[in-house]
Amino acid sequence: MFYPGQPIVWVTSPLLLKRYKHMAGISTPVPDPYTASPDLEGRQVPGTQKKVLFFNLGFLEIDHQVDLSPWIPAGTNLSTKSLVVVDDRDIANIHDMALYRQSRVKLLDNMKKVDTERGAFFNTEALPVGSILVFPVALKETGWQPFGTRNSQPYSQELYFGGLESIGFGRCNVTLVGDSLAQPQEEKQ
Repeated sequence: MFYPGQPIVWVTSPLLLKRYKHMAGISTPVPDPYTASPDLEGRQVPGTQKKVLFFNLGFLEIDHQVDLSPWIPAGTNLSTKSLVVVDDRDIANIHDMALYRQSRVKLLDNMKKVDTERGAFFNTEALPVGSILVFPVALKETGWQPFGTRNSQPYSQELYFGGLESIGFGRCNVTLVGDSLAQPQEEKQ
């Protein structure tokens, strides 16, 4: 989430963290809404220990300060000072506001004039740069190595998932973790 004059932060909610906790096997309790790490770069509220951030939704007051480092996925370069947990009711609005949206027009092939016969306007939407998505992948057998031999931690590769690559859309860093990525066991003879 970005707003001029404010730090860029990555936001999540308790509901999303509960799902991630289950997938990643995290033992740390899920943080309460309006939680950030003590090193968050926000404006200090005079006379209190609270910090405040200002965004399109208005003022976001940080009520709790907890170490959020256990919630940073492996393979990412996030800093704890950039993480904020908001209420489950606010996350949908924040996600909607953070989407990159652009309306474009189709031009004629031979001149710079709007092509009104084949549809002039079209819209694009994209997740903001730096978005982190975590989801499970079901595997039938162990030993899957889609990026070649597993010789580094984390096991990741940049991939392209369709859509306007020429302007930077669709490029993703995919990191795979879990027991199913282990080397396949040798068959017994």
